[in-house]
Amino acid sequence: MKKITNTRNGYHFNSKYWQDWKKNLPMIDSKLFQLILGMVLSDATMYRVSNEALIKFEQGADQKEFLFHLFQECKEYCFMTEPGIRKHIHGTKQGEVKSYWFKTFSHKSFSIIWDLFYDTSNGVTKKTINAPEGGGTILNHLDEVGLAYWVIGDGSLHREGRVLTLHTQGFSHDENKMISEELNLKFGFKSKVVKHKNKFVVQFTTSDANKLHDLIKPHLIPTMQYKLPRKL
Repeated sequence: MKKITNTRNGYHFNSKYWQDWKKNLPMIDSKLFQLILGMVLSDATMYRVSNEALIKFEQGADQKEFLFHLFQECKEYCFMTEPGIRKHIHGTKQGEVKSYWFKTFSHKSFSIIWDLFYDTSNGVTKKTINAPEGGGTILNHLDEVGLAYWVIGDGSLHREGRVLTLHTQGFSHDENKMISEELNLKFGFKSKVVKHKNKFVVQFTTSDANKLHDLIKPHLIPTMQYKLPRKL
């Protein structure tokens, strides 16, 4: 992998040259909006260190192909020319690849998504499903593309592949109830909130498996097809 540099075409990325270039970029399209929405619901991280927000994506070494897929979809909004690598620095795996990552540059498109998820009203930045601008995020914004990326990031299957759990334990109990209710209203699921290792997660029922399978299958890359609930 190439080293990350702060210049290109002879100009620093903070220069007027690149800042004007960013301003002239169009807003992200609906597909990329949904990809990012699903990944932020999962484990992508957002930052707002300037007027606009940016996004960081990171996946373990075993999900290299998926991370590179994300990069290909987002690269128009990145200064990085390829993902970076993190390696284990201690223990028996020292020197082996631990994860792959990349980040976008800040852009007004990402600030719209930031406002759906991040609450700064008390002087502390907190990710929440119920940010001041985010009420009804799933009901009003998420579609089957976003749901597919959310399942890729947070989904796991059990009960012979018929029950899918979204590992939403980063959200509170009340937030999980909101997530479940909005998913059910939006897509006609019968999901519920269950306890998992002293946290709360959203779990779909066996009766949701066929519908969930059909909704997300067209949007999963080949290496992620194993996330599909099994149809009967």
